[in-house]
Amino acid sequence: MRIKALAMGIVALCAAVGCAQAPAKEGDVEKPELGAADKALVLDEAPSDIPHPLYIDFNGKAELLGYALEPASVAAPGSKLSLKLYWRSTAKLDAGYLPFTELLTPDGKRIPVDGGGPVRKGALVPANWEPSKIYVDELEISVPADIDVARFSIVVGFKSEPSAPEETPEADDAKKADKKPENPPEGSFGAVYLSVLSGPSDSKHGGLIATLQTGATPGALRAQLAKGDKADKRGGGAIKRLPGKLPVSAKPRPAQPAQ
Repeated sequence: MRIKALAMGIVALCAAVGCAQAPAKEGDVEKPELGAADKALVLDEAPSDIPHPLYIDFNGKAELLGYALEPASVAAPGSKLSLKLYWRSTAKLDAGYLPFTELLTPDGKRIPVDGGGPVRKGALVPANWEPSKIYVDELEISVPADIDVARFSIVVGFKSEPSAPEETPEADDAKKADKKPENPPEGSFGAVYLSVLSGPSDSKHGGLIATLQTGATPGALRAQLAKGDKADKRGGGAIKRLPGKLPVSAKPRPAQPAQ
């Protein structure tokens, strides 16, 4: 009876002052509340109607199951593309990893694409992904108006942001002079990429998903600019206009006397 009374007293004490909660497990992070628009981008299963099914494994952490691209084959300079990527989470990703997209030209030039949306800058960043879930990543690509190649490829993947080194007087002076410091600060490093374990890749750090024609003639822009420079040199540069007077080349010729 005495033991029973003691137990009842302990229960009453817990109810009165509140029992201590168990400590949170390491790695548990409170996830943001998703709105209706964000929830529509999270799927339990991969859609059966993905326009371009594909499989790329990024270091066993995430998979690209396919994409939708409009237009899908031609991208003229200055045009816009609509890209939708279907990612599947396969393992927990560390905070800091984000999807990236680049335009890769045949000469090896890489043009980064700025991406917004919940998967890249919102509540659905990879650190908040749940394994086995499908995440729809939507972005708009602006093709540079001065692109001077016949075609380019779209590369996607995951990378972490480069670390920001501590500022030093030397680095600050070099930054102002737009130069690299002779002795960069220790502890700084560049972006870390998830490697492609299987699927089409650019043989460097990304997955290769599509190649589009631009309709441009390689070298045409350079030839046009060079032609303009030559014409400018032959003309001696721009014609200077004096206030209230016509330029020399624009002055009317005097009338010739009749024969």
